[in-house]
Amino acid sequence: MLIRSFIFTGLICLIAQVIKDNTKLTSGHITSIFCSIGAFLGFIGVYDKIVKYFGGGASVVIMSFGNALYKGASENGILMMLSNVSVGIVTAILMGFVMTLIFRVKD
Repeated sequence: MLIRSFIFTGLICLIAQVIKDNTKLTSGHITSIFCSIGAFLGFIGVYDKIVKYFGGGASVVIMSFGNALYKGASENGILMMLSNVSVGIVTAILMGFVMTLIFRVKD
């Protein structure tokens, strides 16, 4: 299971890097694309099977966030979707803020 998780996550990173190197898309564009793909795969019922086969590797990539958004909206409505994923969003924002206080950006 560990090797499958590693391969899946590495493949997603490889695809993102190839897209970034060969197009003018920014990291934000690529992240949005993968998030949308995760939501679409959740919509057609495939993402849960991917997570079951690849384990934790499929749970940490940005596609999992898109799937979580879709699941929250489809099962409980928009407001519950926001509360389900808000912990992850708030944590990411706070940790980003803390890191900017600790480290300096090199020009």
